Amino acid sequence: MRRFTDIEYMIDPRGEKRTHRTRSLRSTARRRRMYHLVVNRLAGNNLENSLRLANKLQRRLKRGRRECHLSVASSWEEYGNKVTVAIRSRPFAVVVFGGDGSVRLAASLAVRARVLLGIVPCGRYNNIFTSIYGHSNPEAALDVVRSEYQRRIDAGLANGHFFLGNLVSGLVPGMVDRIGQEKLPRMAVSWSKLASHAAAATTPRATKMKVDSYTFNAQPLILNIHMLSHLMTLRFAPAAIPDDGRVILIFDRSGDHDMAAHYIRDLKKDKYQYTDGMRMIRGQRIAISPVAGRVWLMDGDAVEFSANELAIDVLHRALRIFSHATGKE
Repeated sequence: MRRFTDIEYMIDPRGEKRTHRTRSLRSTARRRRMYHLVVNRLAGNNLENSLRLANKLQRRLKRGRRECHLSVASSWEEYGNKVTVAIRSRPFAVVVFGGDGSVRLAASLAVRARVLLGIVPCGRYNNIFTSIYGHSNPEAALDVVRSEYQRRIDAGLANGHFFLGNLVSGLVPGMVDRIGQEKLPRMAVSWSKLASHAAAATTPRATKMKVDSYTFNAQPLILNIHMLSHLMTLRFAPAAIPDDGRVILIFDRSGDHDMAAHYIRDLKKDKYQYTDGMRMIRGQRIAISPVAGRVWLMDGDAVEFSANELAIDVLHRALRIFSHATGKE
């Protein structure tokens, strides 16, 4: 029987010699890429759709000769355990079906293990997915995962707490609390009314902020820290770039209620331009004090800080995610 070598020579129709690489008969079969799909039942309000998407992706991956495991979590504790077990198996990728909280938890574990993370948006806001991919279409997310293109993006640390999208205090937590489980407003005027009511119930506090070597003192009604652009489906930080090693601070100087309502209205129309009234500053490190007594939301989840000063650091290009073909590295 003929034995193949690693390199053979072939003659093309023009009589020119060229090399042709072949696989040796003695080489072992390449291991199939392994995917773990994890569905969070608590994310969003449509579990049936999440399961449909997960099963659809599983079928597609298996047709492409990929090893694929699907698990469903019924509680946050179970979800964290399933993601942890999946990552410890050293797969090619872990794909999560959930919202911003689900993505943040999975990303914090994936960063440590350097595991590729896939996201299928099945939550209420899906701010992280929208910021990265420019839409919140879960069907299109399946195609992104199947493409297997990759890129790296930044993450943030707030006094050691990992976050991926944003950390906010002041007006936004009040708006989120008023929305509750109701449908999001559709019209800009409805967003303006929501912001006006939330602003009336929010008390501005004297705050010291430092971005790199620049220090600011203000009494902000709005205090947002962004790694990514979107929050509550609105594009608060259009200057945010997922992999530039910068974090963005957004705040107002005077705590004016009317200005806050107009600001949210114009964000909904996607036409707000930042001025001295509302500041947007980019930097590598942010420090804020005092911290105690404030309500903080980190990627949509409530968080408390024991220290009186908040330090925000950037983990530059720490997380590997799936990407469009045009955004591959």
